[in-house]
Amino acid sequence: MSYSKTLIGRCMNPEEQDAKALLVMLLKIWKVRMFQFHFEKDEDIETLLEMQPFHFDYWMLTLARWQPRMSRSLPSEIPFWIKVEGVPIEFWSTSTFQSIGDAIGETRNVDLNYGNMRVVLDGFKELCFDTTVDFKGGEFYEEEEAPVSLKYEKLFGFCKICSSLCHDEDHCPLSTKSFVKKKEIKEDLGSRKDDCARS
Repeated sequence: MSYSKTLIGRCMNPEEQDAKALLVMLLKIWKVRMFQFHFEKDEDIETLLEMQPFHFDYWMLTLARWQPRMSRSLPSEIPFWIKVEGVPIEFWSTSTFQSIGDAIGETRNVDLNYGNMRVVLDGFKELCFDTTVDFKGGEFYEEEEAPVSLKYEKLFGFCKICSSLCHDEDHCPLSTKSFVKKKEIKEDLGSRKDDCARS
């Protein structure tokens, strides 16, 4: 792996300089969306990845190990612990939680003691908070379907209109505010073109 395009910096007076604040400031000044860190040990990377999800300024971050030929959408995966509420007690099993998790992402772990599951989600897809699960074969459960709700741990920043992690309500394509704003910008650009044509 080549690091020819990697920048390395140093705080000359670490007693007085806050490296965390520096990184935040540089990301804003340079207007970069992605960043890269180098670790000496694999176990350090694994420990950090197990601590996910992370957020910054109340919006989620995605992290992934470097790999050759990464697509433009990477990194996009975010692992969440998700608490599932509404599962009938007779269906309380690893396979039930696994199937619920696999319907929204990739289930990595199930903890029946707390009724939650660790699921890796695609950060570009809308979050699912409520769904209906088809429970068949229960001895005491007459209905075939039951509603369940999903509670995400450490979830910050998502659109309340479409449940996207990539924008807020003001920038949602489904928002009337967003539509009106785009229309106003389009009309403003049109009037400027007319003014230019007249002058």
